[in-house]
Amino acid sequence: MSSTKLLGIYSNGMVLQRNKDIVIEGYEDSLENVVITLAGAKIKAPVKDGKFKGVFAPMDAAFDLELKVKGSNEITVKDVCIGDVYMLAGQSNMELPVGRTYELNKEEIEAKDYPYIRQYLLTPDMEIPEIGGEGTSTLPEVDWINAVGKAKCDFSAVGFYAAKRIFEERNVPIGLIACAQGGSTIEAWMCDEDLYASGVKEEAIAPLRGKGAVKAYFEDWQNRTTVWRAKAYDNDFKIEEALSSTKPVTLPGIVIKDFSGVIWFIKEFEYDGPTEGECLLRLGDLIDADVTYINGIEVGRTEYQYPPRIYPFDASVLKQGTNTLMVKLTIELGSGGFVEGHPYYLKTPAGDIDIMGEWQMVEENRMENFQPIPMAQMLPATLYYASILPIKNIAISQIWWYQGESNADAPEGYDQKMIRCFGKMREFFGDVPVVLVKMADYINPLTFATEVPDGWKEIQRLQEEAPNFISNSASVVAPCPDPIYELHPQNKSELGADVAKASIKLSK
Repeated sequence: MSSTKLLGIYSNGMVLQRNKDIVIEGYEDSLENVVITLAGAKIKAPVKDGKFKGVFAPMDAAFDLELKVKGSNEITVKDVCIGDVYMLAGQSNMELPVGRTYELNKEEIEAKDYPYIRQYLLTPDMEIPEIGGEGTSTLPEVDWINAVGKAKCDFSAVGFYAAKRIFEERNVPIGLIACAQGGSTIEAWMCDEDLYASGVKEEAIAPLRGKGAVKAYFEDWQNRTTVWRAKAYDNDFKIEEALSSTKPVTLPGIVIKDFSGVIWFIKEFEYDGPTEGECLLRLGDLIDADVTYINGIEVGRTEYQYPPRIYPFDASVLKQGTNTLMVKLTIELGSGGFVEGHPYYLKTPAGDIDIMGEWQMVEENRMENFQPIPMAQMLPATLYYASILPIKNIAISQIWWYQGESNADAPEGYDQKMIRCFGKMREFFGDVPVVLVKMADYINPLTFATEVPDGWKEIQRLQEEAPNFISNSASVVAPCPDPIYELHPQNKSELGADVAKASIKLSK
């Protein structure tokens, strides 16, 4: 059956860039032309090799439009706006959602809805072509979400807090293309020729080339974790029976050394308040993965180290008298525990309960250290083909970049890589401004160091100096947590305000 199809990003709620050519792309498998209508303008787009690309002349900001495409079938994209579009790239600090900052910024988040701030989540479909190929990655077919109600919690926190301030000043629709990927290196965002010029050898890319190669790599990475954790869990272990052989331990602290596997931490506490209402358990930062129970009922779980443990639950889980908090902690690399300097408490209708101090612990199963391999988004060229090349014809206003953590162990040449990376992006998007975020200070708690590592400081220095070697750019500083054991500083509202300020200044 013949069909007409748009690229996935052309979906309900889309924001198109104002005052620049508007490109509409898609697929048509039987006709020679398709007809595209937008804001009263109509164009005929030729079809070549099963693809079409129509170009509208620049338009001013507009709200509540429809985009229609008529080919073998007719497509209507609703609730389209024309405004300013920002590409949000980098790693987890740009990806981190508003929901992770909710406790800190609840009043600000709930104060106002912004239906004309939209986000498109570009989850990568990684395919690195053979040398000379153009790439075949596809864009996810999902609607843009708007910053209304609970949907705000799914936005990039930096993106939302910056966008709302820009919107309040300009009152034009704002679109955020959120393509940041946690853990990504700058090399992942670079094209082949720029990687070669930066010293990356073809043999580092070759195993990833061709259809299905990156997918197979990802499945191998995922399988390694699944298999190791399956072996780490002892199906015959009964925590109730093990309580008689626990040992005391004082938390928080990195109290587990020379051990990988599963270990339980147990804390009893007294409660005499109501068993109705909302409660919240703050478990700071744990290394590595946890499943957490109160009175045998699971109240939360996190699959890796870095997210703060913020577990809301209903007070019906509690009981009058003695209650038991249990944390089943999976430790992968030989050391773990509860990181100091983070909040550890239980918020109840009767007040806060301090859960620091003496706990009990007991081993479930000891394992050899987990042997990880790099995530796919750490590998060269993956995100260039998955997240940059597929949107090369989408007009944008600016690039917002928050990356560097994954390059801190090898900072040499990071400035030259930034020059090449943004140079290639600007070949596609024009000489758009770039707002770069300088990383906050961070010390890995497992190193027991007292100062920020030299490699981390070097990346920070180059980020701060970026405007000297990247034209039309600005560097802003992320808020620095205290103590500096938080890889993902929570006060993204403060940072968003600085990004917005820099963005507005660059656009004048």
